[in-house]
Formats: sequence, C-alpha cells, structure tokens
Amino acid sequence: MWAERFFLRYENMQFSNKFLESLNQFLSENQLIKTGDKVIVALSGGIDSMVLLDSLYKLQKNWNLSIAIAHLNHMLRDRESDEDEEFVKQISKKYSLDCYIERVNTSLVAESKKLSIQEAARILRYDFLNKIRTSTGFTKIATGHNADDNTETILLNIFRGSGIHGLTGIPVFRYDIPTIRPLLFATRLDIEMYALENKIPYRVDSTNLKTDYLRNLIRHEILPIIKEKINPNISTTFNRSAKLFNELEHYLDEEIKKITPQVIIAKGTDELIIDIKKLFRYPEFIQEYFLLKSARDFTKHDISYSTARSIYKTSKSEPGTSCSVKLDIIFYKDRDKCIFKSITPPKPFKYNIIPDKEYEFEHFYFKSKFVERADFNNNLSIEYIDAGLIGKNLVLRNWKEGDWFFPLGLDGKKKVSDFFIDQKIPIFKKHLIPILETDGKIVWICGLKIDDRFKITENTKEILEISFKMKE
Repeated sequence: MWAERFFLRYENMQFSNKFLESLNQFLSENQLIKTGDKVIVALSGGIDSMVLLDSLYKLQKNWNLSIAIAHLNHMLRDRESDEDEEFVKQISKKYSLDCYIERVNTSLVAESKKLSIQEAARILRYDFLNKIRTSTGFTKIATGHNADDNTETILLNIFRGSGIHGLTGIPVFRYDIPTIRPLLFATRLDIEMYALENKIPYRVDSTNLKTDYLRNLIRHEILPIIKEKINPNISTTFNRSAKLFNELEHYLDEEIKKITPQVIIAKGTDELIIDIKKLFRYPEFIQEYFLLKSARDFTKHDISYSTARSIYKTSKSEPGTSCSVKLDIIFYKDRDKCIFKSITPPKPFKYNIIPDKEYEFEHFYFKSKFVERADFNNNLSIEYIDAGLIGKNLVLRNWKEGDWFFPLGLDGKKKVSDFFIDQKIPIFKKHLIPILETDGKIVWICGLKIDDRFKITENTKEILEISFKMKE
C-alpha cells in the first residue's frame, strides 16, 4: 500500500533527501502534478504549509513548475492574523514568488450565512484560492494536509457518525476546485523533522493549541494516547484503510451511475425528483448510498451521516413526511416519488380583510360575498360560514407554531401542524397556505378545512361564501 511504501525511513540517508524523494514519488504515483503545471501554494504560515512550499520549491526543476503563494487573512485573531499576513509577505520575497493576499471578516460572514466559524473559514478560503487560480491561469492549488490530519479527519467522522464517505478521509485530489494534497504521505513528526533540518521558520496558530474544538482535542489528547498505548503507526494504518474505502466508494459510484437514468425522473437547479419505487428494487445499501450521493450532488455540500439516515428514513415513511437537508433544502416523500427541493421561506404575512370584497395578494387570490344559501359541493376552495359569528377583526395570515383549531366534523381541537401532517402537506408548502382568522380564532385553513365553530347551522341568519385560489 502507498502509505507503507511512503512511510519515511531515516537510516542511510539524510532525512530531507529521503523526504523529497518520497514526495516526488507520491506526486508521480498519484498523478498529482504533471510537467509544466502552475501551482498555487495555500500558505497560512504554519509549519505544514511552510514545509509544503519549501519542498515543492526544491522539486520545481524536476517538474518545470511555476509556483505562487496565496494567503487569506481571516481576521479572526486580531494582531496575530496581521502578523501571519506580514510573515507570508516576507516569505514570498525570500523565495522570489508572486504572492496574493486578501482579507475577509470571517465572523461577519459566518453570522450572516448562519455557519460555524470553521465552515465559513473553509468555504471562504477555497473560494479565494479558486478565484486566484482562475484569474491568474494557474492549474492547481496545493494545501499542506498531512497523514495525521487525515487520521484526525477519519476519527472525527467516526465520532460524529459516518458512512463510507467519511471513512475515505482527505482525498489526495479535489476535483471541483483542482486541489492537491502532496503531504498526505508524511506524518506531523516527518514534517517537524524536515522543518528542523532545513531551519524553516513558521508561525504557530494559538487557537490550534486549545482543545475547545473536537479536532484539537483529537490531535492533542486522543491521538497521542492511541499512538502510545495502541498503535504508534496509527496514521499509516488509517491511510491504508482510507485507500480501501476510497476504492469501495469508487465502485459504488460506478454502480450508481448505471441506475441513475432509471431512477431520476427530473433534475433541475431547485428540484431533484426520484422514482422511489424503482430505487427500492435495489439492495438497501444501494438505496441509502444513492440517496446520500444525490443529496451531496444536489446541495453541493457534504452530508452528515445523521442527515443521510434521516433522508433514508423519510424515503421509507408515509407520503407527506419530510426532513431538513440544509437550511434551505428539504427532502420529502410524495406517493411514489421522493424530492429534494430548494426552498425560500416566504415572508410572514398578515392582511386585513373586509367581507364582501375581492383581493389579490402575492401568492393567492381571496374573495368573500354574502349569499342567500350555501351551495355545498366537493370544491375545497369554496366554503360557507356563519357570517354572524365573524368578529370585528378578520385577517388572513400564514401558519405559525402553536396554531390550533376545531376541524369541521371532528371532536375536539387539533394542532394545525398535526393537521398538515395528516393532510400530507409538504413542509415547504405549509407556510404558503393562508389561514382566515377572526379575533384570534381560526375560521378556515384555506383550501383544506373550516373550523367547526363557524359552520352553518339552523340558527344561521347570514351566510358568507369564502373562496381562495393559489397562484401558479
């Protein structure tokens, strides 16, 4: 296995030469670069990225490489971040390389997009690196992930609950944003030895020393115990296992490609429709993996194992069942179909209504008129209520948590949210359905059911016909 072949031996050769030889071999066997490539090194200033820069720089002639440096100041550590930026500028001068630097308020972006600081920083970093790559004509981005990073990632995925994808670790090549990880063959100790032997300066990120984050806890407390008590070569073992899981995932991807034309009904930017009956003809692990891969492809993000399980359970549930995939994406069951859908939650609305008038609103039409008699039929978009029971304030609004009413024909009251589930209303539609209310009491869930308290009886003296139509 490549992890064993590249594990560094220190005897009979100067360490740095062996490191460079292993790096050169790793680049070649994994086809990470080709002659004449233009590579942007993502340089944080930390030891990993500094060793990456120095080692690639020394192999520059072997591959006829063009190298540049890119650094994103995340503005997360005040003066320390500024000092990192200045350090990178000085390093670019030392190596006589072009250097691209930008600043971004990561905390502000994380807050506005409702992301964790770590996720926002990662997205911003790769967006920045890819922008530099495309604007300068460079072919690839190189990052300094090492074998211990890979082990941490796999452990992190296991602790969080992970499917096959989480066990593949950090890929040596990222395709959507052409990114290579040349140091995945090397442990953190290898990198420290190379830096020491070559007197390479580097910055230390103080936040990496804190164990508030799970990854840092794994790095500083869990991994050392595993190496000391269980397996000193844990990174080699995990890298070997990750390669096997990569091969398994590749095999499954090929199987999924074969069945996709039979199972996908429609695919667009805001909707993906799956023929669930056809999907269920295949073994369960194929069903689950197909849904996981579909979710990743549709959202353009990785999917946690718990979310993947929720999606699979929803596919096996009754029509109308749904689950959240991302903040603005849901997955729901609709008879023989399952659908991934992008949603934009509508703004809350509340409209004052005067009886015997017609209205046109953003998403629907509403009309009411006084009539002599009720013409009952099966059209749920038209209802008749006792006008004498209407209070002074009549409004149309959307559903809110805690709503309840007395459904016509049923004993007792019911939560509107439970009623929507019974009616198999998809989660993204319930916010669009208007509710007619008078003096705090629900009169009609438009198009579905009136409240029993407002029905026509033998004592009714005046009848109000109410009608509703959703816009296309």
